[in-house]
Amino acid sequence: MKKTDNDVIIVGAGLAGLACARHLAAAGIPFVILEADRRIGGRIKTDRVEGFLLDHGFQVLQTAYPEARRYLDYDQLELKPFAPGAIIRAEDKFHIIADPRRRPQHLWSTATAPIGTLGDRLRIIKLASKVRRAKVAALFQSPDMKTIDFLKSEGFSEKIIQKFFMPFFRGISLDPEIRVSSRVFQYILRIFAEGDVALPAQGMGAIPEQLSENMADGSIRTDVKVGSLYPGKVELTSGEIIKGRAVVLATEGPETARLLGSKQTMDSRGELCLYYAAKAAPMEQPYLILNGDRTGWINSLTVPSQVTPSYAPPGQALISVVVIGHLTSDDDTVEAAVRGQLTAWFGAQVRDWRHLKTYRIAHALPAQPPPMPDPTVSVTPIRPGIYVCGEYGSVPGIQWAMLSGRHAAEAVIKELEQ
Repeated sequence: MKKTDNDVIIVGAGLAGLACARHLAAAGIPFVILEADRRIGGRIKTDRVEGFLLDHGFQVLQTAYPEARRYLDYDQLELKPFAPGAIIRAEDKFHIIADPRRRPQHLWSTATAPIGTLGDRLRIIKLASKVRRAKVAALFQSPDMKTIDFLKSEGFSEKIIQKFFMPFFRGISLDPEIRVSSRVFQYILRIFAEGDVALPAQGMGAIPEQLSENMADGSIRTDVKVGSLYPGKVELTSGEIIKGRAVVLATEGPETARLLGSKQTMDSRGELCLYYAAKAAPMEQPYLILNGDRTGWINSLTVPSQVTPSYAPPGQALISVVVIGHLTSDDDTVEAAVRGQLTAWFGAQVRDWRHLKTYRIAHALPAQPPPMPDPTVSVTPIRPGIYVCGEYGSVPGIQWAMLSGRHAAEAVIKELEQ
């Protein structure tokens, strides 16, 4: 192949593109990343508003992700964990459901919360143990079905499905009826059992910033949009032609489909994320709060500043609320509905909470219906000289974005060596 200034053109500076670039850089292969946004990170970004750190939607880092451990310096990120478990809003009261191994002081609350039977709790322990013992590839090669059907097949009661699994997993998959792949669900359950759910001191946007450290000047170009691509080159919407020996598409699924001229459509799952400033946190402990009653608009609530104090100025608290759906409602309607429900939960203190911002994210995640592909397999060119990584044809999430980026880099390196 003819040598060019940039052996590889990477389209997209999200986690998949950045992980691909990191692997290429370690192999001494020149590359250029082309990013349509003015900032890197894809969907993982953090804004600073009045001294508060606002992530673009509710996002966390699962510390047990193998690829995160490979690429990220956890000490530099200054990760702080949520408490292991959750607070469930059920029957108009809050109940702590904690990991008894790490929070034995909450054993009674965990055992008596009105979310299901003793048998349900034993089934959770059994299922968590089973998925931890299994190899990851085996989980993604197991029979696949909708998660709601999988839970019923495992013998879980309707009560625990509705009051625990629904708010828990729809908050992760953004699928209101958890029709998402049971392979994905089992992997998520495994990761929750193996590590912590954490936030970096400077927000989730610190993750792509760390991945981009020490890359050569000019290797990342932002605010440039690719209009079309061909083997060995891409054309920007400005008309500029950029040549390379290989092209890696690391964009969101719908954008990847557009650039490939594919008729394949990707259903999207959206969310609304509202942030509030308060004088104090409404709960004493840094748990994720889930709406087990399935009434109102709120799916979940967190207090990021209770996990990582740097998310809020001294003496203040940052509250994050996630709403699934309702994307067509205007901001005033959304805020009024959410504030009304918050008042029912926490009382008069909510009057003093100041609304900071609402993030409206139409493509927060792609739909993940069964059967989902095995994301552990290596990447192959989708066309001669053109590779794809990220959520298109794979599984969305931090782990799989980074792994697919590395797999794409390994495949490109193999091609360039021929």
